[in-house]
Amino acid sequence: MKVFILGLDGASLDLLLPWIDAGRLPGFGRLIGEGSYGILESVPNQRSAAAWTSFQTGKNPGKHGILEFYDRVAGTYDIRFVNARTRDGRSFFRIASDAGKRMTAINVPMSYPAEKVNGNFLAGLDAPGANSPGFSHPPSLIREVEAAAGRYVIEPGMTGCIVNGDVDRAVELLFEEIDCKKRTSRYLMHKDPWDLFVTVFRSTDAVHHCFWKYHDPTHPQHDPAEAAKYGDVILQAYRKIDEYLSEILGELDSDTLLLVVSDHGCGQKHPAGNQLNAWLASRGYLTYEKAAVGARGPGSRLLGSLYRWGIAKTPRKTKERLWRLFPGFRDRVQSRLCFSGIDWQNTRAFSDTLFPTVWINLRGREPCGVVEPGEDARRLCDRIREDLLACRDAVTGERIVDRVLLREEIYSGPHVDKAPDLLVRWREDTVIHGIRMDEAAEGASGGERATTPFIPGEDYRVISGDHRLNGILFCRNPRREVSRERLEKASLMDIAPTTLYALGLPVPEDMDGRVLTGLFDRAFLESHPIRRSHGRAEEEAQTPPRVNGQGGDYEDAEDEEKVKERLRSLGYLE
Repeated sequence: MKVFILGLDGASLDLLLPWIDAGRLPGFGRLIGEGSYGILESVPNQRSAAAWTSFQTGKNPGKHGILEFYDRVAGTYDIRFVNARTRDGRSFFRIASDAGKRMTAINVPMSYPAEKVNGNFLAGLDAPGANSPGFSHPPSLIREVEAAAGRYVIEPGMTGCIVNGDVDRAVELLFEEIDCKKRTSRYLMHKDPWDLFVTVFRSTDAVHHCFWKYHDPTHPQHDPAEAAKYGDVILQAYRKIDEYLSEILGELDSDTLLLVVSDHGCGQKHPAGNQLNAWLASRGYLTYEKAAVGARGPGSRLLGSLYRWGIAKTPRKTKERLWRLFPGFRDRVQSRLCFSGIDWQNTRAFSDTLFPTVWINLRGREPCGVVEPGEDARRLCDRIREDLLACRDAVTGERIVDRVLLREEIYSGPHVDKAPDLLVRWREDTVIHGIRMDEAAEGASGGERATTPFIPGEDYRVISGDHRLNGILFCRNPRREVSRERLEKASLMDIAPTTLYALGLPVPEDMDGRVLTGLFDRAFLESHPIRRSHGRAEEEAQTPPRVNGQGGDYEDAEDEEKVKERLRSLGYLE
């Protein structure tokens, strides 16, 4: 069989099914009426870099080694940005191509530099720019695409517009980028024959992040007057993609398996993650310097305000020149905002406040570590986990934490040590206004002053949507006649082995995902038994070369700065 995969970053059944049933998305309505659908569970941390790499490799992040858009630098509190060079293991693109299959891939996150496949490849958002060396394969492809389909846009860059109050312009940029991906996908779909075609629309994730509060009346920042104007922007984005889906449904032949997948789901963003250091301080796990408890708030708030103003008001080209002139400035600002005034010698645990994670201030791992590895660290993790599970909402008093997971419980493989010690999973069935802390504890931590100041990538008043665990899987297999069949829960890691199986190729034994046999009829399964391959030595030989022996560093500092700027504008980083 041939395989066509349409990726919709962040898409959720909670959004799609009501719109399908209301007839708002006729393309999806046709797809579900001719096939199967269900939940596609993301990776544990629900982060795009980890998720899309698991999609490509069929492995959990502990095996492929990418947990975020960056790695922590050993022995410091600093970070280093990564791309596909850091990935441990081959993508199913590479496996299929090496087996002689012809393929096209468009805009898959964490795929830069573009793989030299038997076909066409345009890298994803970890690329510095569309004109960067290695963005496309063959190298001339991007020029050909732009000549045929217009200027190629990697990301719409909406956040700065929204921070600046220009929401209308953000909508324009969103729709321009969707139209760009539709034109590009149409052109490459018909340019050359293919056995495997993969195209990812990241616009869905961007619109969730920026427009959720207008769409969701339960969001604390929902304004009915604003919702009257912008409340259907998310639906409009999906309707544009629905038009493209309708087109390909009419064009794919009876030998093509169609999969529509997302890397995670979507929902409200709330301030609790931003408050983790304040909460840790309130429980005595983190200590602020005495002078900082009363003084750090106004200074940090001012710094955060100035930084937010600079992102909103400064033109992109000007910012890029500033980042080149002062390459470490933004990292120092974020470090100041996240870790200002922390007394590291008396701090046992901390969060970077960007994501719901906790790191133990471990001796020998952290530059100012105080907790002994082994039993002391395990006992501390257990105490923090117990306390986190008891956290309550600042307004309603309801419990707000669903689970607290040790990294060893959710990851396996040689790269587990890259993961934070604890991962907090917030409840998704309630509105979270923040973490309740009693007055005495707030006084010890500086109260609200100890909360990291809001900046665009964290501010739930600007970035109002966030990731959820469950994404989507829609399937149409022309050889298997079903209608609106509900699938059992699948994993994002299942897509790689399922695709290889559909293409008639063996599945590497070290993939964590499984072949989704429920997508195929009995006759096909009986005539095409699942085959396994070893190939670890071959895989190591095919892994993209690491830069300077480190893995993941961008060869050009200016390129790394461009990626940092894009990730900040998307709300993934500040």
